[in-house]
Amino acid sequence: MENMEQSGNLIKTRMSDASSDCLMTSLQVQLEVQDVMSKDMITTSSGESVASATKTMCENNISCMVVVDNGSVVGILTERDLLKRIAAREKDYSKITIAEIMSSPVETISPNLPILEAGRIMEDRHIKRLPVLEKKRLVGIITQTEMTRLLTSSAMWSNVLEIMTWDVAGIQCKASVAEAAELMTSRHISCIVTLQADEVVGVLTERDLLKRVAGLQKDPADVRAEQVMSSPVICVPPDCPVFTASRIMDNIDIRRLVVTEDKQLCGIVTQTDVFRAVKKKLELDIAELSRLRRRLKTEQSFAGIVGRDAKMLELFDTIREVAEVNVPVLIQGESGTGKELVAAAIHNEGHNADKPFVPVNCGALPEGVLESELFGHVKGAFTGAVRDRKGRFELADGGTIFLDEIGELTGACQVKLLRVLQDGTFQRVGGEETVKVDVRVISATNKNLAEEVAAGRFREDLFYRLCVVPVYLPPLRERRNDISMLADHLLKRALTEVAREGVVLSPEAVDAMMDYDWPGNVRELENALRYTLVKCRDNLILPEHLPSNILNRDTARRPSAKRHRKHKLDAERVQRTLEETGGNKIETARRLQVSRATLYRFLQESEKKSKIPAL
Repeated sequence: MENMEQSGNLIKTRMSDASSDCLMTSLQVQLEVQDVMSKDMITTSSGESVASATKTMCENNISCMVVVDNGSVVGILTERDLLKRIAAREKDYSKITIAEIMSSPVETISPNLPILEAGRIMEDRHIKRLPVLEKKRLVGIITQTEMTRLLTSSAMWSNVLEIMTWDVAGIQCKASVAEAAELMTSRHISCIVTLQADEVVGVLTERDLLKRVAGLQKDPADVRAEQVMSSPVICVPPDCPVFTASRIMDNIDIRRLVVTEDKQLCGIVTQTDVFRAVKKKLELDIAELSRLRRRLKTEQSFAGIVGRDAKMLELFDTIREVAEVNVPVLIQGESGTGKELVAAAIHNEGHNADKPFVPVNCGALPEGVLESELFGHVKGAFTGAVRDRKGRFELADGGTIFLDEIGELTGACQVKLLRVLQDGTFQRVGGEETVKVDVRVISATNKNLAEEVAAGRFREDLFYRLCVVPVYLPPLRERRNDISMLADHLLKRALTEVAREGVVLSPEAVDAMMDYDWPGNVRELENALRYTLVKCRDNLILPEHLPSNILNRDTARRPSAKRHRKHKLDAERVQRTLEETGGNKIETARRLQVSRATLYRFLQESEKKSKIPAL
């Protein structure tokens, strides 16, 4: 299948990871029911006798029959249905029809249903098999046994101790079959262990009861458990691998194993236990696979934020996570790093994306104006207040308010903001009426608020209210691998604004930009590119077109600049680009915006250090 091939290519990049075996296993859940179901099934009619149906099930070693009348599926007959009649101590099963005991209405599925979804239906409905219908016609049946056989992987769990059933029902081997059936029916289990004193001597299953009781028309009260139990018992130790236990059950056609240690009963492991554990593990693997797909796909931006550096990919994941929960977020980072973009991304990725996003620059307004701006005022509250006016918190009701430069708030504003965060209420300037709002607060600062708290300039209680989820936005110098990509993105935007096209950055200009520390971060980079469009009158931007401070070694380059130069390329980024281009070094150099000679030298050095395998 095409999807499986695509996923397989994706996973090749992580074959060295210990979890890759599990991820390869998870690809199997992309199969559909029609790829797994049994097409050779046995059907019966609702008018057939239970005795006849029981004989057919025992002779064909099956656990269920689909009941079909006039071409339509009307029910399903299982071992559990028959077990209930044994528990009721029926004696003559030839007089009971299937219609009296079958499970109806029956849950059915289509052949193109994903296999994992079929597993969820089984677990939710507490059933072990599902008839498959196509255009109302029976085409097959899928069971837990078939799904477990397909999906169990040798790399899934360490031992059966992690998945076995601890609460095991037991009965003395001298007890009657009727008592055993009553116990199994009341506890909704498919087997019990038979004991002689405290020693396990056998296992009594639904199948055993059908073969020896219903099939032979015997009174359940007159048959002892020891006469029908399966013996000797197949036992495994608690440290037996789950894969091995599953294969034992599959090879000798049984559905449960007794777990013992030093001849003492520990529990029982069934195919249902394995099935549930397989399903849970595969769901976790799929979540991991989805996460890897997000990280490994060639996207260069997220919600308008450009970057493929590992720190930015981690930031994207954080935005996705925090967008789902309505808690205060504190974004910390230097000026010009794009804190408002991150705040907008959190809002736009959340459930209230259609509600207002209201930004406020707390450092740009004086104290009296800021309080009125945030909370509003009533008419006559101060000179010039000629009418009532809503504040930013009221305008953001139901949505998000973004408080930029939160570290600049005065003490009075901090107190009022604290109350809003605590109970969502405030009073307008000059007013007495309490206003209540439902607003998500995202704040940002270029200061270290923990140091501000220690210095007594910022309230500690407000800091903890704001910083429920801290988000750190790295400066541009800490993600140099993104500089060329960001420059391309910003250059295209600047070209659109000035109605020019076809202008590109030369490799030498990119090198100069990579060596610069960008104290103003993305904002400075954007301004520098606008400057180059003024200086450059042709279509190739050269180093001499850049602002002088970027080229001036004395002022622009810090002592560490030469050290940064050799880190312009990193092994992870080069390896990823080589994989994307199929090993084409010319195309790789073009995408990385370096010369081929630079790339070849880097590869030679990396191969010597074993960072990148030789190509």
